[in-house]
Amino acid sequence: MNRRVLVPLVVVLVAAACVAGYVFVLAAPDYRTAVLVDASAPGTGLDEVAGAVRSVAGNSGDSDALSLRRFGGECGSPDNSVEIADSPAEIAEAVGALTPSGKATMVDGVMAAIDGFSGLLKRRGSVRNRIVVVSTSGLDACTGDPSRARRAIDDRLAEEGLDLDIRIVGYRVPKDRQERLTQFGGADDTAFADSAADLAIVLDQLVVPDSPEASPISAPAPQPEPGYAFTTLDRMGIVRGTEVVAEVAGDFTTGGPDYTRDGHFAFAVTPAGVATIDVRSGADRVVPCGGCFDAVATADSVISWLAGNVVTTLDLADAAARPEPGVTVLPDRQVDEANRVLPLRILASQDGKTLVDAPDGVSAYGGGAENLYLVGSGGDVVSVGTAQGNVAISGATFSPDGRTVAYVAAGHAGACETRSSVVLIDLDTGVHTETPTVGDATDEGSGIRDLWYDQDGDLNMIYTSWRCDASGGPIVSVTLPEGRWRLGSSGWTRGEGDSDGNAREVAPGFRAVLVSPGQEALGNELYSEVDGDRTKVADDVLYIAVPD
Repeated sequence: MNRRVLVPLVVVLVAAACVAGYVFVLAAPDYRTAVLVDASAPGTGLDEVAGAVRSVAGNSGDSDALSLRRFGGECGSPDNSVEIADSPAEIAEAVGALTPSGKATMVDGVMAAIDGFSGLLKRRGSVRNRIVVVSTSGLDACTGDPSRARRAIDDRLAEEGLDLDIRIVGYRVPKDRQERLTQFGGADDTAFADSAADLAIVLDQLVVPDSPEASPISAPAPQPEPGYAFTTLDRMGIVRGTEVVAEVAGDFTTGGPDYTRDGHFAFAVTPAGVATIDVRSGADRVVPCGGCFDAVATADSVISWLAGNVVTTLDLADAAARPEPGVTVLPDRQVDEANRVLPLRILASQDGKTLVDAPDGVSAYGGGAENLYLVGSGGDVVSVGTAQGNVAISGATFSPDGRTVAYVAAGHAGACETRSSVVLIDLDTGVHTETPTVGDATDEGSGIRDLWYDQDGDLNMIYTSWRCDASGGPIVSVTLPEGRWRLGSSGWTRGEGDSDGNAREVAPGFRAVLVSPGQEALGNELYSEVDGDRTKVADDVLYIAVPD
């Protein structure tokens, strides 16, 4: 090429490059923020998250660079985090189309978001660059070490030479998962919100430049209103304060409700399966369990039941999860003299240990509950002796430290004469110790409706006793009205207010109380008692349950 032509061309190209670089610098925003949303299954609270993100996008200025990215999929998959909007105007539509799927691939999502700030031609903010992560699961499905995952993130930022804020917001994250999320985000850069309004406030602080800076993050984290569960013959309900806020219909004649360890779900067994209610959203479903008789809380949102003679588990928090049979096969079920199969029963579970009883086929009244086994999470089965009495165990519970199991034992001698007591099993020695007798020695009958350990580690029961007529027929007099008893070093005692029916403390100043309308009534009247004032909630209630 002619030199006279080449020189002007080079000048033009250099000038154009300078102009382009100048324009690029001018176009760089002051603030650039990437919002990373948890769209993993089951998608709890995703609609509220979408609303809060949509609100914050509407508050952003035209000169602010705001993008939206989702995470959720398979670990290591390149499509487990995708940018779905690159401007405030696009976010409103994109966030409304989010659907939950896959696992919580939060760390992969943060790594992918960092890529959006890397490279010479990326439009980084001149004042601040930030990734805001909104997590509803609280855990990353692909790593068990949040501190190590955060170190990997920080190493990546150092390699790229990026001055980049990473802020974490947990929305309706179960309390038992909040610590791990804080370990990943850092105590000063992690917040939790339990309502859509609180989430919108926090996101506004973190995303909109004109809002007060949140460093360290200051976020309101109100506790959800206390509640409890109840069952009648044909429904299970959730009560908040004095109102029934959610319920599911079914045949609940086989037993009462229970809560998962994290308090996220209430559940009870029906002939159709395990009926569950998400106490946060009110959503209900019935999980087939193959005709199981009982289900127990295991850990977090996981429940267990017996499918035949195999312990089976299910995580209720994962809508895509399927029941998982364990590796343990318990002893074969026995057949009684009438050729009836006597099913094994699951009684309680905690910290990877599950208590199961197996009838021996020779006890009175349907076989009773005889041989007790402790099933470990690794598949081991250990015999823990023989239950006392000749009636099936009606309740069992682990102590908070997991070293003791308490169960209800009963001896049956007639239509009215059933004596009940509480027996403790020392799981280190296998020794069974019956707790002291309650009531008059001349009482012919007694019953224990409920048995539980409270947060202080004290064992509690709901107990009543009676005397029969001369022929051993129906009850003619109640010697100890139904009330709450606590086990201390000197035996069982009742405190002030514990003799008033079947009452469970839901929160300080708030109790759920069952009151019998008369001896002939099958169910009870249910009241919410707040600061001493009672409000009737329902009739014909059989059982109540309170989250741990």
